[in-house]
Amino acid sequence: MLPSFRFYIISIVAIFAALGIGIFIGFTMNTQRFVIEQKDNISEMIETQLELLLQENQKLKNNERLLEDEIEIKDRYIELTYEHIIRNKLNGLNIAIIETNNDYVTSGIGRDLELAGARVINVTTINKDIVNKENINEILNKFEIQNPRNPVEELVSIITESIILGSNNFILGDLEREGFIELMGNYNENIDYIILCGGSKEEPTKRINQVDKLIVEVAEAYNIPVLGVEKVNVDYSYIPKYQTLGISTVDNVDTIMGKVAMILVMEGANGNYGVKSTSMGIVPHYNLEDKQ
Repeated sequence: MLPSFRFYIISIVAIFAALGIGIFIGFTMNTQRFVIEQKDNISEMIETQLELLLQENQKLKNNERLLEDEIEIKDRYIELTYEHIIRNKLNGLNIAIIETNNDYVTSGIGRDLELAGARVINVTTINKDIVNKENINEILNKFEIQNPRNPVEELVSIITESIILGSNNFILGDLEREGFIELMGNYNENIDYIILCGGSKEEPTKRINQVDKLIVEVAEAYNIPVLGVEKVNVDYSYIPKYQTLGISTVDNVDTIMGKVAMILVMEGANGNYGVKSTSMGIVPHYNLEDKQ
């Protein structure tokens, strides 16, 4: 008996199904082989790149060591030559250091000034609460100064004049006892130069206008030059405001480079020096011809 038509259809479907399965299995095997080959290629590329990165990292480390060694040599050179650079440049100069608040101690520059031949006559710290003292008028009345237009500015003017002239020592003593200022040194000699030490931990605009600005104005009235300085790391910089007051500045006075700049400015250079964006250079240009 001849097979039915349904049998032929089933057979054809089975053949195509077998072909499809075969094709799928073959494709799958080829795909797996392709994936494995690509995986191996990618792994090899990653290993190559990793090796290159390791080599580059080693080069950077070697360069870093070389730079560190070079910086160490330069720092050592600066330390060895620093004293020779500044020695006796300020012979005979009487200097007053005024710290206009007690946030940052800058009076350590006194050793460098004395190495340069200057005499640090005194160091005065104006405590930050001076602008908030309620008994300023009481103190001023004691000095027979009544109803001043601005009590804080009047008091700062008295302090500055006393420092410049080397007089009214009893006034400064009273102000120290009242907690307005801190005194160190001799206040019986007149001075030739004022170093104004700024920088604060609080926004300084009001205080600068009432304290620092008055010191500069009084000093100018007596023809006493003023240099404004501060440390590298301060929360609020006074340098921009100092520059508007027309005085020279050094913004890194706690570094050797800053101390050299300070001495050269006091020797006669002008300008704004240091490492901050407000500076015009690291140190003043030193022209030997000018010294001949």
